[in-house]
Amino acid sequence: MSLEVITDAVRKAKSKSKKRKFVQSIDIAIAIKDVNLKDPSKRFRTEVLLPHVISPDIKLCVIGDAAIIGKAKENNIEYTLNEEEIESLGKNPKDAKELIATVDYFLAIPQLMALVGKNLGRYLGPTGKMPTVLSPNANLEDFVARYTRTCKINLKQNPVIHCRVGYETMEDNELASNIRTVLNEVESKLEQGPNNIYRTHIKTTMGPAIVLGAK
Repeated sequence: MSLEVITDAVRKAKSKSKKRKFVQSIDIAIAIKDVNLKDPSKRFRTEVLLPHVISPDIKLCVIGDAAIIGKAKENNIEYTLNEEEIESLGKNPKDAKELIATVDYFLAIPQLMALVGKNLGRYLGPTGKMPTVLSPNANLEDFVARYTRTCKINLKQNPVIHCRVGYETMEDNELASNIRTVLNEVESKLEQGPNNIYRTHIKTTMGPAIVLGAK
């Protein structure tokens, strides 16, 4: 699908959305057809790096020792966990679930991965948020830059994929580029490519859904 068609749909979604007291996200919903999602092999979970920032407010949590937590604070990463805090969360399911719902991505040093799995794996696993392993010389600034452009794509038993692709103050062409990248990734995972996509909607957080390609 051409960028021009996608850009036109982005403009319509923005124009039909009432102004709010907050910056709304731009979301897409991709309806899938002719795929037997009862077969686990037909489902997928992946991430794709988009050309432009999805949100400047991506929330990361760094899990590690004092040194790596210090680096996290230097990079304005709000959430951190040390060894004791991991064990404490493991005993408090409510707090663990609240943190996991709030944080978009977790990063952990190798030495604590087993501890994370033991205490938080049962909560992290189903959400697809198991930590990325941090190497000893990891540059946290690079991780921040990467994850502000990373889109999660999940196709489960429900034949609709929901993705955040940006926010309403972005340029229309930037949003269109992000959307096309997501569509290309989804098509590459489907046996019949674009023929397995029934319809795609674009909308702001509180706005009406616009059908991509509708006249």
